[in-house]
Amino acid sequence: MAKDSLSRLELTKKAFSLRKAKHETLALAFQQIKPILEKYMKENHILELELNLKNKHVLALEPIDNGERDLWIRLWLDGDASAKQLEERMKHRFQWVEYLRFSGFLENVEAWCKEKRGVYDA
Repeated sequence: MAKDSLSRLELTKKAFSLRKAKHETLALAFQQIKPILEKYMKENHILELELNLKNKHVLALEPIDNGERDLWIRLWLDGDASAKQLEERMKHRFQWVEYLRFSGFLENVEAWCKEKRGVYDA
């Protein structure tokens, strides 16, 4: 990931951390990191991202990890979930995940960028 991409990401993260940032500023900051987010979403199989500029929450449609699937299987094996509940849950491959702070979500993106440094250039 190019150094300027990481700089844009860091500035956007700071903008979303501010209490009284204007919506226009946040929207512009979001537009600046869109190419980075698109690459992150593609590689991490995130289908959709919904950002609420008013409360700075973000909803991400993310794949369900194997740990959660294993938990449902364990619940079924222990008799705490019915076969129907297990079957219904196994049909779902994605779930909506709410991040209460967009800056917190961006920390995940930043870690991914640092891991990919030099591989991609936004």
